[in-house]
Amino acid sequence: MKRGVRKFALLLSLFLLGAIVAGCISQKETTTTTASPSPSPTSSSASPTQTQQKTVEVIVYGQWGGVEGQNFQNALKQYEKEHPNVKIKYVIQSKLRDAVLTELATGSPGFDIAILPWPALIKELGEKGQLEPLNSVVDAYKGDIMENLLEPVKSGNTYYGVPIKAWAKPGIWYNVHVFKNNNLEPPKTLDELKQVCDVLKSKGIQPMASGAADKWPLSDIFEAVLIRVGGPELHQKLMRHEVKWTDPQVVEAFKILSDLLKQGCYGDPKVAIGEKWEAQVARLGKGEVAMYFMGNWINLMLQKEGYKPGVDYDLIPFPEINPNVDFAIVAGGDWIIIPKNAPHKEAALELAKWFAGPEYQKIMVEQKGYLAPNLKVPKSAYDPVDAKIIDMMAKYTVVPDLDDNVPSGFQPVIWNKLFELWANPDNYKQIAQELEQAAQQYYKS
Repeated sequence: MKRGVRKFALLLSLFLLGAIVAGCISQKETTTTTASPSPSPTSSSASPTQTQQKTVEVIVYGQWGGVEGQNFQNALKQYEKEHPNVKIKYVIQSKLRDAVLTELATGSPGFDIAILPWPALIKELGEKGQLEPLNSVVDAYKGDIMENLLEPVKSGNTYYGVPIKAWAKPGIWYNVHVFKNNNLEPPKTLDELKQVCDVLKSKGIQPMASGAADKWPLSDIFEAVLIRVGGPELHQKLMRHEVKWTDPQVVEAFKILSDLLKQGCYGDPKVAIGEKWEAQVARLGKGEVAMYFMGNWINLMLQKEGYKPGVDYDLIPFPEINPNVDFAIVAGGDWIIIPKNAPHKEAALELAKWFAGPEYQKIMVEQKGYLAPNLKVPKSAYDPVDAKIIDMMAKYTVVPDLDDNVPSGFQPVIWNKLFELWANPDNYKQIAQELEQAAQQYYKS
């Protein structure tokens, strides 16, 4: 009996010794694998970093919809592919300004990044301490980002936004077939424009569309006329309120628009004020309307409808009004911001760097209708028509969008007053006076 017990005890001791040795070896192997900078490619086990790292959902607010919104979603997939622990939720906000302002005011915003087209507002929010400085993003691409798009969102030495898209409002897009079928040449002067309008009206074709129901397109038309009346200098002075809205040259711009409206160049005013801007793109392609002053993005929209640039439609500068002033193109962009209390600030900053860089912007450019503020995007990536616009921007003076760079509260006032002009063109002098009264209040505050 005792012999059996001794035998059992010996076996138990050997078993325990083996377990201890195995445990030591196992511990040594685990430590070595974790410390190794490059795990064996044959290993099927994920590293602790990979298994423990949680997926972060970065929420981006914007107002890009339709084709542009889909292109943006396509680009986001590439980032998610390269960053498997990041998911991006893009939320289209129909009332983007209200959503951003409301959430920032709470101090606990529900978004990490917002894409805004209002640099003056961005600067104001930054100076209030509601936005994260983005100097680190700008510094990552020193000298590669269009300087004229960085300055509007800079306060002192701090950048509160970074441009990720450039756009331009280079002129009037016109239906090539409508002009050819009616033996018309694209107008080069204001008088020629009026003559073309009369011919088109006699043929039952609406000469120009405005997108008046959305209001903001009217400010673009007004700026085009203002530049042709007084050049880029007048445009810049009015933007800074160094001249009054009742200045004779500014009133002249209002009168020119009033005359075009009363002539019927924008169709029946009662109908025109109900025109949604996007619907006018299809009408232009079909030839229901002959001309449309709009930004470069409709190039993509027309191509998506099957129309070919240079064949079905083309582009001309807004016709000359005053031959003694220089021509200029209104251009601007869309900027990203990060709230001071963003839910996922570090992930947002990394995504912001990607948005500001050439990889993301090249993806967007190649999908057409997108101009890159990062100068490292090769020109070969551009659609021929967009390349033409880039050349125009290089050739002519570029000025920022007037209504995007006035005090933020004044912008909707401009839109509303121009909408009143479309509804009642005879009232242009009073509208100019009311804009000046409003400007005095907003610029003082």
